[in-house]
Amino acid sequence: MWVAALAHETMYSYVANTGKFHDNNALRNDYYIDRWFTYEEIGPAEARRLIDDGVGTLDEDDYSDALAGWCADPKPLDPADVLSIAAGYNR
Repeated sequence: MWVAALAHETMYSYVANTGKFHDNNALRNDYYIDRWFTYEEIGPAEARRLIDDGVGTLDEDDYSDALAGWCADPKPLDPADVLSIAAGYNR
């Protein structure tokens, strides 16, 4: 399960291991093309609850390559910024 935000056709997912949102092209491709996952629109309050519950925590052994990429991400997004932007869309 991911907490994700779509902005201008870029999908950002929250990665608890880094505490940030990161560009997730694989998730974007699934959203627009593959549809292996299901998607449910939620508001900022629910997103914050899920983040606080640890959603987006990845096993560091199983996902070491992905986590290395996200840890090296030069432009991660702070959850507060993403959630405030999302709140603006829900008005």
